[in-house]
Amino acid sequence: MRERVMDSTVTWTNRQVTGERGYLSISVVPVIVLAFDMLAIAAAALATNVIFPAFVNTFTLDYYVFCVGFVIIATTVLLSRANMYEVDAIMRPVSRSDFLIVALITAFLLFLTIVVTLKAFDIFAKRWLLCFAILSVVVLVASRIATWGVLQRLGRRGVIGRRLVVLGTGEQAHHFLRRLNEINPYFTTVAAVFDTERHPQVHEVEGVPVRGGFEAMLAYARTNRVDDIIVALPWTDDKHVRETLDALRELPINVAISTDLVGYQLAWRPVMGNVSQLPVFEVVQRPISGWSFLLKMAEDYVLTIVCLIVLSPVLIVTAIAIKLDSPGPILFKQRRLGFNNQVFEIYKFRSMHHEAVPATVTKQATKGDPRITRVGRFIRATSIDELPQLLNVLEGNMSLVGPRPHALDHNEDYGRQIRGYFARHKVKPGITGWAQVNGLRGETKALAKMKARVRHDIHYAENWSLIFDLRILAITAFVVLLQRNAY
Repeated sequence: MRERVMDSTVTWTNRQVTGERGYLSISVVPVIVLAFDMLAIAAAALATNVIFPAFVNTFTLDYYVFCVGFVIIATTVLLSRANMYEVDAIMRPVSRSDFLIVALITAFLLFLTIVVTLKAFDIFAKRWLLCFAILSVVVLVASRIATWGVLQRLGRRGVIGRRLVVLGTGEQAHHFLRRLNEINPYFTTVAAVFDTERHPQVHEVEGVPVRGGFEAMLAYARTNRVDDIIVALPWTDDKHVRETLDALRELPINVAISTDLVGYQLAWRPVMGNVSQLPVFEVVQRPISGWSFLLKMAEDYVLTIVCLIVLSPVLIVTAIAIKLDSPGPILFKQRRLGFNNQVFEIYKFRSMHHEAVPATVTKQATKGDPRITRVGRFIRATSIDELPQLLNVLEGNMSLVGPRPHALDHNEDYGRQIRGYFARHKVKPGITGWAQVNGLRGETKALAKMKARVRHDIHYAENWSLIFDLRILAITAFVVLLQRNAY
């Protein structure tokens, strides 16, 4: 198995994504509930204004808006600090309603303290504030109860959930699945169990079917929705466990290692792990998830639409120039590997003479390449040829910032030569990236240069932040103007 772990990452093939994808990951539930909490408090403010419309006018509107905004932000921050956005708290709205009430009262007291200190208390109508406070409590608690009911229904229908895959068929796997059945976490199901051997001798573990070996698990994780992989292997074979975890780091999936047998005999109070109350340690975390995912998506769509509007004259002129310069289509399309090794078609402005039959082996452009047209030489030097990838961003195949996608045959070659190469596919590919703004752009003659590019790509995936993206976007223009690597 150890040899197979080392080689498994290059057997990506040309898979189509299939499997059970008709549901939302449970990780989005806290984000949705937080949004509902904000809307509930805002709704309470609107209802208060309907009851007391005379108190809010054009002269005092800003003060009341500040009041509502402050209460919303303070309440949600306090609820977050009290772990009220964890699934366990969300699914117990009545028993945890005291936390909701205390958070709201604290938020109002903080607001009153501020306005009294600033000697602005007389601006606000006392009856309006009292009504707003009472309605906020009622509406927030009612919203939480209604949300609980909706989540229960969605969970029964399989719309939301967390899907686990267990790697291992020994005693550790048996103990883990028994503990899982005892705790029965909300919306959590075990999709399958896989063995470390190519041909498993065991057909089921605690009633869950064994679907194959390690390679089968990688293929399943690539083509089905999997939220977590639980590695349930004996800790005594530490080398085996380390090699397995190294191979799993290339998947955009949370990976946790189950405790060894002694962990199931002790009282357990976990401080880490995605599955509450289970004896597991998180060793790999899916990058750009939760709030980060929403921020990244908002960044991509908002900035892409702005770019398409601002750059539309450039796009139109370039399309006309390409059509007049040489026969062939305006856009060049090529299959690339994207997020989680999914194949997609990347768009570029055509910069080379059109070939009726595409080459089976991708040849990188070199300096003075005769295949490049006159217009192509200019748009490649200025990176204008990459602008149609804004359409890829709108389609959801790419991001503005991320690892640059490589041709399929290049992925196959580099995957064999560079260990951990496919870890760069844990996030969506980008139009620009951390590697590109650090000079790792264009032709890669030396393997060492590609290794450096992969290191930068993995660093980006593991350290993403909105500020990091904006920083890359801000310096991309300067790098494009100064770079000399594109031919």
